[in-house]
Amino acid sequence: MIWNSKDEVLGPGETRTRQRQRRQIFYIGVAALFGGVIGFSTGFFDEGTGSLFSGDWENIKLPPALALGLVVLLLGGFLVLPLWGFRMIDDYKREHNFIGFTGGCVSVLAGYPIWAVLYAGGFAPPPHAFGIFGIAYVSMILAFLYARWRL
Repeated sequence: MIWNSKDEVLGPGETRTRQRQRRQIFYIGVAALFGGVIGFSTGFFDEGTGSLFSGDWENIKLPPALALGLVVLLLGGFLVLPLWGFRMIDDYKREHNFIGFTGGCVSVLAGYPIWAVLYAGGFAPPPHAFGIFGIAYVSMILAFLYARWRL
């Protein structure tokens, strides 16, 4: 039995919800920690003049050991955490997340050729990695929000 602050026994559903909320807070904390370490390390230890946001990433210079450490954190943050997170959430939220991830993937599959054709026609700058990442990221958020509000 679990007691709440008013000395009442919590039911099994309330107990499970609180456990899920604690796991979600832990998950968000780990993701924030990964992002903070990656961002700080990239900014503080950059030996070049490049910037990820201005598109001149070829001028970023990191120590090799740090680069390998950041690769591990990026794999953890962009691959392991989302897959682990899918196990922790309920079926309803999982479906929304799957729709969001699918929307991001489909937008990249369509977005890159469209961008390449627009470039070939003189309507856009050449496609680049950060732009493709941006397409995926924004469309994933939009697909998730659409699924959440419509389903």
